[in-house]
Amino acid sequence: MDGLNVSGAEEISDVAYQELEDIVGRENVSREPGVLDGYAWQPMGNEDPAKWVKRPVAVVLPSSAEEVREVVRTCNRHGLKFKAFATGWGIFSAVTYDNVVQIDLRRMDRILDIDERNMYAVVEPCVCGAQLQAEAMKVGLNTHIIGAGPVCSPLASATSGWGVGWDSIYMSYSARNVLGVEWVLPDGETLRLGTLGSGNGWFSGDGPGPSLRGLTRGSTGALGGLGVFTKGAIKLYNWPGPPRVETEGLLLDAQAKVPKNVRFHLCVFPDRRRLADAVYKIGETELGYLATRTSIAAFIYTIGPHLLRRITATSYLRRVLNDALKGTFVIMLVGNTREETEFQEAALKEIIAEHQGMSLEIMGTPAMGPMMLMNFLRVTAIPMVFRMGGIFSSALDRNETWDTQLDWSEIGEEIKRKWIARGGILDDLGDNPFMALYENNAWAHCEEVWQYDAGNPKHLESLAPMFIEFSIAAIEKCMEPLSSCDARLRKTISPMMGHYNEWQKRISSAVDPRRAADTGEYCDEGEFDFSKVEPELKARLDRLIAERSWTEEGPPA
Repeated sequence: MDGLNVSGAEEISDVAYQELEDIVGRENVSREPGVLDGYAWQPMGNEDPAKWVKRPVAVVLPSSAEEVREVVRTCNRHGLKFKAFATGWGIFSAVTYDNVVQIDLRRMDRILDIDERNMYAVVEPCVCGAQLQAEAMKVGLNTHIIGAGPVCSPLASATSGWGVGWDSIYMSYSARNVLGVEWVLPDGETLRLGTLGSGNGWFSGDGPGPSLRGLTRGSTGALGGLGVFTKGAIKLYNWPGPPRVETEGLLLDAQAKVPKNVRFHLCVFPDRRRLADAVYKIGETELGYLATRTSIAAFIYTIGPHLLRRITATSYLRRVLNDALKGTFVIMLVGNTREETEFQEAALKEIIAEHQGMSLEIMGTPAMGPMMLMNFLRVTAIPMVFRMGGIFSSALDRNETWDTQLDWSEIGEEIKRKWIARGGILDDLGDNPFMALYENNAWAHCEEVWQYDAGNPKHLESLAPMFIEFSIAAIEKCMEPLSSCDARLRKTISPMMGHYNEWQKRISSAVDPRRAADTGEYCDEGEFDFSKVEPELKARLDRLIAERSWTEEGPPA
């Protein structure tokens, strides 16, 4: 990533700055270096969190779609680029060019409507998951919250980025939950998609008429490279629990009143095959409000990272956790009535027994149930992933079949073990996937999480070679690395995937002929630094590129 670059950037002109002040008010725009630096430190996704990313030339805080439109037009008139920032999650929202105006959308934080009958909410970009969930639950509904946690924007993940979570077994994936959308294009024009564009409300994102869902976000999202989404309708789902879950305390100290129609099972299966088959069967039976395949080590480092360090030094305990307790799976059941919950639980227990597994029902335990409920339902436990080293990263591939994702978790564990042995990352026992399931469990998501210490030079030196190694492993297994928003990886894999980035560049040129949007995370390309990569790995990548690159005639035979 680029370090802080001040000398190479021009300052915003007084005329352009005055126009921004006229649009949003003097108190809602700044070019003070101290303020700008607050946007130029984005550790998540940065290879060295001690470094800073690009500093914007100004930050502007609009309060409406109309103000966003005028800000974008001002950027066009003065040859400035722009990049939108909602709730943020690392460098993906940060600027990547000089002379970029950062559009901070935090003042646009209103829930405009919750349509109880048609089960959707209309929200602005800086509405967060916890905010929407709290309001939706009051009318018996719930919203999908992504794995990054409840402070993230449902609109941003649905229109512009990723969007998987533990509740995906019931509430699917953010990209499939976006309905009507209001979109300020890079030239400042406003486009309304789906039924909204036909004057028929917000209930559909795909018509009447052609759908632009694939253009606006594709599978990963343009990450701000195609304009600004200022309003959107998000699909909501049934919540048969209480309108307000009574909770006191935070994280591990949280104590919630557990509804009588909620169950939470920690399941363990003797091997991968029986775990896989049981999860398929759970999907066929349509069980689950929340589910994930996780590891016992992940639970331990969340609750007691110092305990995990002691376990990692004990060979016997390592073997127990790595082998005997490897096939773990957690699932939350929520029924509309107590009887329905009991039926679901009986069906789950039958599936577990059929596949030689065992389970512990946690919600009924006074020590764990009250603490676990909201930590999983609202994903408030996500800050715990930072406890071990202060920061983490993950290797992930495109959403695929459940079996394929189990393959990926094993591949990731093997790579991680090598780097743990070298001292390149922290020791979390290796097996530490974040996995989510979708739509009857035929389809799934997997990220192999690793922890590192940003103050450890050896860890920082390992990040780029690890990223390359994971990318090569994904390509060898015909998996697209989901980190294809990385400019270096995008250039490498695009020729092996039908030159998809050439099409993204064409879309960018068609929608944004003046290149006003910051496209660094969308379609720009870069070069890998192979200086610290083992020659054998580089040779494997070169071989894959030669064998799998497409020609003008089509894919390789």
